[in-house]
Amino acid sequence: MQNYSALILFAQRKRLLLYISFLFLLNSCTIALPEFQTAESLAPKQHRVAAGGYSGRGLNASTGAHAVFNYGITENLDLTSNMSLSRLNIEQNNIRYSVLAGPKWSNAKGTWALSAPAGAIYTETYNDIDAGYTYLLTPTVYKSWRYKNPNLTYTFFTRSEFAYNYIRGRWFSFVGGYSQEIQTDRLTHYISLSGSTNGPIYGVYFGYGISLKPNQ
Repeated sequence: MQNYSALILFAQRKRLLLYISFLFLLNSCTIALPEFQTAESLAPKQHRVAAGGYSGRGLNASTGAHAVFNYGITENLDLTSNMSLSRLNIEQNNIRYSVLAGPKWSNAKGTWALSAPAGAIYTETYNDIDAGYTYLLTPTVYKSWRYKNPNLTYTFFTRSEFAYNYIRGRWFSFVGGYSQEIQTDRLTHYISLSGSTNGPIYGVYFGYGISLKPNQ
């Protein structure tokens, strides 16, 4: 009888640990994704694809791959979309996919921009707790500038993330970061540092991406 009670207690504790891990997973659904673009819009009908990887440190940190696609609609309007595949560092058996897309408006000088991608993150935990879909709206403000070197662009960005999950409900988080775009003859390199906060949960991310020069 004592052995049977001990087994029941062990099963309850194991489920509690899974539930706590799941709460961490939900709290970290929003990821401080790196930015592989600047405030400047592309020319109409131009497109650019940038792809790379990122890794974070902190309670909600993830490691994964990230791709960004921009398409010029007008001189000051792009369609921007991004996709990522990642794994939460503190939970071994999980994988996350995210897809977001939306407009990006730039000023005439290409020094300020506002984008509003929307989409979803799907989280698979590979256990009996299903995190399911988290739906996101991520308005982002960019401030870019060049200093002396015309092939080097500095960008600060701030991103608000409005999220909804059918288990946790609605919540809000904030992401801020800095990136550099380095132009070479054939390639464009992106180096990005970003951080996120969601109450007591935080994360700091480093990302690197690369892109071919946009087609004409």
